[in-house]
Amino acid sequence: MDDGPIELGAPQIPSDGSAVAPPADPLLPTDTAPAPAKDDSASESAQVIAKAVRYVKAKRGGDLAAVILAGSAARDAMTSHSDVDLLVLVLGADNSHELVRVLSRIVEIRYLGASEAEEQVNTSPRLPIILRKARVLYELEAAGSQLLQKAHARFRQGPPSLTIHEKIRLRATVLHWLGKAEDQQADPAIARHLLSLFLDEAMSAFYQLRGFWPASPVEHLRFISQRDHVMGEFLQQAFTATDLADQLATARRIADHLLKDIPAPARID
Repeated sequence: MDDGPIELGAPQIPSDGSAVAPPADPLLPTDTAPAPAKDDSASESAQVIAKAVRYVKAKRGGDLAAVILAGSAARDAMTSHSDVDLLVLVLGADNSHELVRVLSRIVEIRYLGASEAEEQVNTSPRLPIILRKARVLYELEAAGSQLLQKAHARFRQGPPSLTIHEKIRLRATVLHWLGKAEDQQADPAIARHLLSLFLDEAMSAFYQLRGFWPASPVEHLRFISQRDHVMGEFLQQAFTATDLADQLATARRIADHLLKDIPAPARID
């Protein structure tokens, strides 16, 4: 059994075992076709989205409340490697994912109960960001539009403030990965892997401690540098250094700068 993505519009096999060739489609790319121009790529993206919406409607038409386009497709910023992200609101409870393939694109579909989606807008650290520039493709009784309005309002409020205990826990997590990397200096490959985990945790901690919604991964360095020049320089040094000792020393400076105002856990001995 194939566990990979479902391919929409794949050829059907009749009962006698012979394959039926699909009808010719001049818009489908071939192995010998040149790379599509920008207008062709936009046209293909529109086809992918339309086919994916038809698929969702056919599959969940009975309890479908809304189909929302998110990610780079909603921002008109797709590249040749971009997937299409759909959030499908349904009546009742659901929280499942599905991958399908349409033409040359992977479409990631998340099914979520409409009531649960409204709750997650208020509690999730990611959903307000995901829905900030999303677009409604289909909705019943304004279910999608109402969710986007709530997500926009939640985004304007900013992420929730951390308690002192949450800050101390965050400090412990960041220092945990740095300590692990320092312990593995004799094995540079493992040390660098652990160092990459530390840098991910440090950047995540920066957003939480400073009260910012996380930027997209490709914008991390620029976003942080614009708001904390010292932190940005340290991160740039950590990413570009080739010597492990230099990387670890810079990582320690990152931790000291980022966590300087957070106390260590209380001693009980």
